[in-house]
Amino acid sequence: MRFLLTLAVTVFLTFPVAAETTLERGAYLVNGIAGCGNCHTPRRGPMKGVPLAGGFKFGGAKAPFEAYAPNISMDRETGIGTWTDAQITIAIREGKRPDGSVIGPPMPIELYNHMSDRDTKAIVAYLRTVKPVKNKVRKSVFRMPLHAAKPAGKVADVSRADPVRYGAYLAGPVGHCIECHTPMVRG
Repeated sequence: MRFLLTLAVTVFLTFPVAAETTLERGAYLVNGIAGCGNCHTPRRGPMKGVPLAGGFKFGGAKAPFEAYAPNISMDRETGIGTWTDAQITIAIREGKRPDGSVIGPPMPIELYNHMSDRDTKAIVAYLRTVKPVKNKVRKSVFRMPLHAAKPAGKVADVSRADPVRYGAYLAGPVGHCIECHTPMVRG
C-alpha cells in the first residue's frame, strides 16, 4: 500500500501541477484532483457537459436520499453568484449553505473539512471565474438525518517535501479517493 501511495505522489509531483498562482492552483484542484465536475457537471440532458451547472442525480426512491448536485457556477439566480467567499468556504468545508441548511451527501464534507486554507481559497478564487450558467436544479430529498461538519478552523498546508504525507493529503481531503478505495471499518 505504501508503495502505491508513493507511486501516486511521485506521478502527481512530476507533472507541472505545482501551480504558481492561487487561480492556477484553484483550476488544478477543481478540474483535476478534487474532481468537482465529476458531480457538478451534468452528464446528460440539456446541460450535458456544461461546467459546474449542476443537476447530476445521486440515489433514488429506494435510497436514503435523492440528491441533485447544485449549480456552482456564478449565476446569481440559480448558482452561487451571490454567495460571499466565506459562505462558499463554509459550504465546502462544513456543508452549510448561507441559509443554514445542510448540504448532505454525497458531498464529502468530512474530508473537505481538513482541506488546507490555501487550497480552499484557491478553489473559491477559481469558482469566481466560472462562467455563470442559468440552471435551476431540483431540490434534494433526504430520508436520513443530516449534520454539518464541525467548524474547520485554520488548516495549514501540507508540505510537498514529504511525499507520503502530501500524497495522503491529496488522496484524503482533496481528492477524497479514500471514500471509495478504503474499506469502511468501524472501530
